[in-house]
Amino acid sequence: MLNIKYAQKIGILFNATSADDIITVTKYAEGLKKEHKDISILAYQSKKDKDNKDPRFINELDINWFYIPTSEKINNFHKMKLDILICAFVDECLPLEYIAATSDAKFRVGDFSDAKSNYFELMINTKKNHNLKYLLEQIDHFLHVINP
Repeated sequence: MLNIKYAQKIGILFNATSADDIITVTKYAEGLKKEHKDISILAYQSKKDKDNKDPRFINELDINWFYIPTSEKINNFHKMKLDILICAFVDECLPLEYIAATSDAKFRVGDFSDAKSNYFELMINTKKNHNLKYLLEQIDHFLHVINP
């Protein structure tokens, strides 16, 4: 377990299909930066975009037909020595789930699912309020109160 107070490098994975989710994650990341955290974001967009050169975004062209991400952007994200990986998505997203499952982050946190319990050290149950804003509020709360 790792309290966010002791984390230096934090990665955030999220599904960037919704403009509202992009805004929610951006605001959350800005809040972490104000706490002097080094933030790296990797977002998935469910479209094919050959012109996407932004290292923070992957799309359908960056995954193979098994939904396994295979681009240099993912390799670079995997190479980062993350203290915490925040999986900021509440619905199934196979490419992001693969990245989370194969991450070497010291502490991985995400939405609760029985089938994905091996991916995370901490899972948040969002059944009561199944949306990204609630998930991030709960993640933030628990990462601040955890005793290492």
